[in-house]
Parts: sequence; C-alpha cells; structure tokens
Amino acid sequence: MPSLDPLLNHVGPFLLVLFRMSGLLVFSPVLSSSLLPLRLRALLTFAFALAVYPALGRVNHTPVSTDLMSLAPAIFGETLIGAALGLMAALPMYAVQLGGLVMGQQAGMSLGQVYNPALDVETDTLGQFLQYGALVLFIMMGGLEAIFVALANTFANVPIMHAGVGGGGGGFAPVALLSGLIASGFELALRVSSPVLCIILIETIATALLARTIPQINVQSLGFSIKVVITMVALAAGVAGIMHATGRSTMETINAAVRWTESLGR
Repeated sequence: MPSLDPLLNHVGPFLLVLFRMSGLLVFSPVLSSSLLPLRLRALLTFAFALAVYPALGRVNHTPVSTDLMSLAPAIFGETLIGAALGLMAALPMYAVQLGGLVMGQQAGMSLGQVYNPALDVETDTLGQFLQYGALVLFIMMGGLEAIFVALANTFANVPIMHAGVGGGGGGFAPVALLSGLIASGFELALRVSSPVLCIILIETIATALLARTIPQINVQSLGFSIKVVITMVALAAGVAGIMHATGRSTMETINAAVRWTESLGR
C-alpha cells in the first residue's frame, strides 16, 4: 500500500495558501457580497487556491507543522494579506456610495432608505445606484482579474510562513497606503456629490428668499418636491462625469494595490 506521507506534507502549505486567498473574499468587490451564497464563496476560495498552489514553487511547498499553536499566527498573517488587498480594491465603491448618501440626505431622499444585502447595511437609492455603477466599471476594467493575479504574485515575494505585521522583512501592514486611499476616497465622494450639493444650495437660498417675499406660499412642501426633481435632473446630467471620475479613481486604486503587492518582502 503506497504511503500517504508525500500527500500529507502538502496539507499545511495548502491550508496557508487557502487562507491567503480567502482573505480576498472578506472585503473585495463582488466576491465579498452576501448575495453570493456562503457555500459558493467557499467553493470559489478553494478553487482559487487549488489553481494557484501547483504553480507556487518549492519554497511554498515546504512542509509545515499542522498544530494549532504554530498555524494560528501564520493563518492570521496570510488572511490579512488578502483582506488588505480586497479592502484597497473596495474603497472606491464605498466612496461612491458615500457620495450618493450625502446627495440623498440633502435632497430629502433618505426617508426612502432600503436594506442593501450586498453590504448588510441600510442605504439610500442614490447610494445603491452609484455603487452598482462603480461595481460594473470595476468588472469591466478587469479589476477582479487584477487583484487575483496580484494576490497570486505575492507568494513570490512573501512565501507562506514568512508574513509578518511589521514594516520590514515581509511586513504587510499598508497603513500609509490605506490612509492615502481613504483620503482619496473622501475626495471622490465630495467630487461625486458636489454638483448636486451646489444646486441644492442655490435652491435653498432661492426658496428662503421666496418664503420671505411671499409668505402665503407653502414653501416647505413645495421645496421638498423641487429638491427631489433638481437632484434627479442634476444626477442624470452628471452621471457620465461621475462614472468617469469613479473609473479613474478605481484604476488608480487598483494600480496602487498592485504596486503594494509587488513591494512586499522588500
């Protein structure tokens, strides 16, 4: 009867590869959506790991101890690499949703908030609309393929059991990069919402002047309808520019994430 030792020697390394790939499904766009059944996401993770593992080379196939005390720190480090990459890719989606939320709040459309199962939160219709538009752009630009290939390439710079949260020698905590991407995300949210906010500001000033000059008019009920109408008109007129800015920010974020994965371990 043939020995199973050669096969068992690959269990530990494969598990670490699996956990690094599973970290990508924590925050990454589309793959982290709760609309995908948990079993499907688990199957995708296993399929990704199974596709990547044979091509990793001998350094990533070195047998490792499979006891919990030895694997726990390594599992945390491997998972965090994938989670950090997925979070960076998802930041433009959150930024666009924030811009839509601000527009909806100022236009009075926040009263119609609905539950968004993709993020497990309540969000307004404008935020959902812009978020789904950003997701479409992310897919069309090859974002899913880019982050998957970038994560697979991290094994060349940071082999399994070599990940660490420190700054050097395999450190992978991109604090400065994430801070910069979050700042650019807030800038994107402001750029997305600023045209509508400016128009609403002008409408508010005009409504206030009208209320002072003609107090017989019920400005409160009239102004609510006007805000909704001008918001939808401004959004329809500027949706092309919004998607252009979102696509550009998404591409810059993906490139920054890819550069980060290339610099790991150096």
